[in-house]
Amino acid sequence: MLKGEQKEGTLVEHLEELRSVIIKMLLSILILFPLLFYYSDTLLAMIIKHFCPAGLTLKYFSPVEPLLVKLKLSFYAAVFVAAPYLLRQIWSFVAPGLYLKERSVTGWLLFSSWFLFLLGSIFSVYIILPLVMSFSMGFESVYLQAAIGIGHFVSLLLMLMLGFGIMFQFPPVVFVIVSTGLVRVETLKSYRALVFVGVFIVSALLTPPDVFSQLLMGLPTYLLFEVGLLAASFTGSRYDKESEDSEKADLNSGKETDDCEKIYEEANSEDKDR
Repeated sequence: MLKGEQKEGTLVEHLEELRSVIIKMLLSILILFPLLFYYSDTLLAMIIKHFCPAGLTLKYFSPVEPLLVKLKLSFYAAVFVAAPYLLRQIWSFVAPGLYLKERSVTGWLLFSSWFLFLLGSIFSVYIILPLVMSFSMGFESVYLQAAIGIGHFVSLLLMLMLGFGIMFQFPPVVFVIVSTGLVRVETLKSYRALVFVGVFIVSALLTPPDVFSQLLMGLPTYLLFEVGLLAASFTGSRYDKESEDSEKADLNSGKETDDCEKIYEEANSEDKDR
């Protein structure tokens, strides 16, 4: 059971819990950062070997650029390695909103969030990055030659991994907001057009400034939104039915109460007549 589950409290208590969660997340990253920085040369060599286009030599344009690249790579690697723990901490904070209906699926939400983050990162590295680099190298000609800096290449790689990892969280997020009753499935379906536009706006912010990259992120993300709707529709229907049954039970209870009061009044009336 996650910490914070089945717990109610004041606003101050929730803020204290949020502060505790943030501190734990930051500490986990800070603990991993020095270790990953120690292996940053190996990580950088692996990235260049496996993901840099053949025949392309990366360059650096300032004396400290390689150091800054290794620092950035180490930080993102720490976030990536700590992702399961970070996601667990996030879900532990939002768990109080789920314990009445979704306690049994909290573990599934944790696993699906981590798996989708990993899937999005892998998809970006092995599918999107080669396509983006191929698209970029296609501009080479007799008069144009690519001179890509190591900083720009690593930034592109990390931005794609993090961006796709975040955008692939759509199914569990949709499931949560529907299952907790914040939004109905029918409402989300009616806002499909707005979600479609919003997905591509966010994709434009998380990808390089070209339409090709935005499409490669936007289309899979919107498909995942539809998957989330499909999964949430079953839950939404089940909870709608439970709500209707509860309302019917309340009406029946109210009707029985009225009948009892009516019988009681008739009995009192008969006693007075006697």
